[in-house]
Amino acid sequence: MIIKLKKVFTPNATSDLLVTNSLKILKKRKSDILDLGCGTGFVGLTVAKNLKFKNNYHFSDISKKAIFICKKNSKKNKIKIEAKTGALYKPWNNKKFDLIIESVSAIAKKIADISPWYTNNIPCACGQDGTILVAQVLKESKKYLKKNGKLIFPIVSLSNKKKILKIAKKYFKTVKLMDSKNWPLPKSMYSKSNLLDKLKKKGHISFERKFGLILYTSDIYIAY
Repeated sequence: MIIKLKKVFTPNATSDLLVTNSLKILKKRKSDILDLGCGTGFVGLTVAKNLKFKNNYHFSDISKKAIFICKKNSKKNKIKIEAKTGALYKPWNNKKFDLIIESVSAIAKKIADISPWYTNNIPCACGQDGTILVAQVLKESKKYLKKNGKLIFPIVSLSNKKKILKIAKKYFKTVKLMDSKNWPLPKSMYSKSNLLDKLKKKGHISFERKFGLILYTSDIYIAY
């Protein structure tokens, strides 16, 4: 069971997809794993609960409240972790990981403002096209990966997917698509269809209309 808290990002369908694909690449050997931008700790803790072998689990988030609830969740689920507060990789100087699971916010700011995912003043400083934070993560990640370490990260089409993928390929030799799912946009956002169309025209986001629904996509990539 994962406790949720106001002002801390609530896990969504993309979070579940991250868990599923992280489990696919973890081999039966002890690994150092980082859940970066962990929020409640849902992704990393769910991975831990679904593995029969022990790993070293590390969590960080810019939000003190997020780390507080992450620690509570780890105790509730009897999972030993190291959790730190700080922006992106700042808490992890001189530390390297076998797997980094990137959970940092990466959707266009105007989309975050109208979405149900970022209510209660949850921060989302991702910029107009949602690329600011994830670009920084991609640029810095190799310094925090071991020799054969890997980064797993989502690209949601409510951001500039092409731009993020281009950045990823600049800093990593190999960038592979692991999984892709389409989801219906929350109905509460349909009233903002004019805004959605404007952002799509600018290339900040992408989506498609089908069977009366507005569909966006979550892609899960692995980079090394």
